[in-house]
Amino acid sequence: MRRRWIYLGLVVLVSSLVVFGAFNPAPHSGGDNAGYVTLAYSLVSHHTYTDLYDPAQLPHTKYPPVFPALLAFLMLLGARTWTALKTVAAVSTVAMTGFTYLWAERRLGSGRALGVAGAVALSASVVYYSHWILSDPTFLALTMAALWAFDRAEEEGAPTGWLVLGVAAAGLAYFTRSAGLPLLVALGGWLALRRRWRALAGAALAVGIPAFLWWLRAHSVGQIEYTSEFWMVNPYQPSLGRVGIGGLLARVVTNVRGYVGTHIPTGIFGRGGGPGIVVLGGILVVLGVAGWARRCTRRIGVVELFAPLYAGLILLWPAVWSGDRFALPLLPILFLFAIELLTEGARRLGDMTASLVGLVGLLVVVLPAFGNWLSATRQASTCAALTKQNGAFACYGTRFADFTDAAVWSGANLPAGSVVLSRKPRIFFVLSGLRSRTFPFDVQPVAHLALADSVDARYELLDQVDGLAGRYVGGAIRRQPGAWCDIRPFGRGTGVGTRLFGLLPPDDRAPPESGGEARTVRIRACPASYVRSGANLSNYPSSPPSSKIPLLEGMDP
Repeated sequence: MRRRWIYLGLVVLVSSLVVFGAFNPAPHSGGDNAGYVTLAYSLVSHHTYTDLYDPAQLPHTKYPPVFPALLAFLMLLGARTWTALKTVAAVSTVAMTGFTYLWAERRLGSGRALGVAGAVALSASVVYYSHWILSDPTFLALTMAALWAFDRAEEEGAPTGWLVLGVAAAGLAYFTRSAGLPLLVALGGWLALRRRWRALAGAALAVGIPAFLWWLRAHSVGQIEYTSEFWMVNPYQPSLGRVGIGGLLARVVTNVRGYVGTHIPTGIFGRGGGPGIVVLGGILVVLGVAGWARRCTRRIGVVELFAPLYAGLILLWPAVWSGDRFALPLLPILFLFAIELLTEGARRLGDMTASLVGLVGLLVVVLPAFGNWLSATRQASTCAALTKQNGAFACYGTRFADFTDAAVWSGANLPAGSVVLSRKPRIFFVLSGLRSRTFPFDVQPVAHLALADSVDARYELLDQVDGLAGRYVGGAIRRQPGAWCDIRPFGRGTGVGTRLFGLLPPDDRAPPESGGEARTVRIRACPASYVRSGANLSNYPSSPPSSKIPLLEGMDP
């Protein structure tokens, strides 16, 4: 008993050092981070769960509310910076490692459980996602807490409190990520196998009622859910239609190749290890699956049901969603079953041999992962220096910095209530406070003008973040330059660069160019009414270095 808590303390300490060493203060360049911040801000400032960044400002129905609620709690305590809000992910990662040890210790003993927890703590994807404002670490912590509680609940004479704890953790995991559904199904299957009908009914009511209300909320406003996107050929291109049986089978093949050959190996060892990490990752998957199958011949608990259900889910959903973050819940399970299979097989040759095999297996995993962690610490240190000197998004280069400058400038210089079409509307909103919608991925001007008119947008940003704005916004402007007016550029580079344009009223728009794109694009300056009085129109960066999130600064009295 004493060894259990000593080892648990060691696991928590090591995980804390790993997370702290690789902590990156920069925000993620993807929109999800800003989306979660926006939802938390909506909870605190508007007492609603709304997509405030979008001109329609509809109730949000896609991301469950647990993670934004945790961010909102920190905001109520005074958190106003990206770093402060990242503590949710960092603490969740450390908690997840601790729960992984407690769960594995019930099955393997303290020594091997320490190895499992250590391997998880140093896994590249665990380290990477520990410093973003994303729900994955919180989801993983709740999942591991639930699996530990369910294993305790299965012991003979266990108090009912363990089952209650497991149901609560599983329910919270589902309301953190919709991918927690397999855990709820596994719980129901396990209780049914044990013929614990009263417990099954209680769990169904405890989780089913709020889940039904969440589903009802989505359908009442007609919003797209993950279940709807699941059946699309490509959720990012709805025009491709729905997938059939053949398409689902093709998905499985593609995803098996992706997870076994890329996502799981790089999720453990990091990128840049060459074919060797693919081989090691494949061996781990084979050992883990074999260990799971062997365990199923002895007993079937929640984790034995959860593992294939969750794996089946991520193998069936669209390949564009696949990635190392979705393999996170499988890593502790693969480590546990692989180590259990190896050491029990080697035990036939003696306890010393079993211990040696376990140690060698652990070193094979931990040493490359440790090297990846050292690289992550160096990157974090470099990025921390850049953000301190040049602003929160400085690590992503000048093109992204120009985008953030445009957002900050727009918030300070465009009329209140303005709507801007942009590449990353959630980040734009968090930095500017102005509503935004993604511009159409279409080179035809009519698509841009129709969307702008439908949401009352008077502005469109041509950025250089990833080339899409140059293709679609630039292409539309070249076909009908008389429908746009020029406000100002951002950045000090040559060429078009990042530029904010105004959209003229329908009556003032010149018709499209005959024959397609104009050879020479001439765009007149926007009327003075397009900016506030005294706006700074010079071509210089506008966002001062600051770790504060501009959207949250208005919350302070």
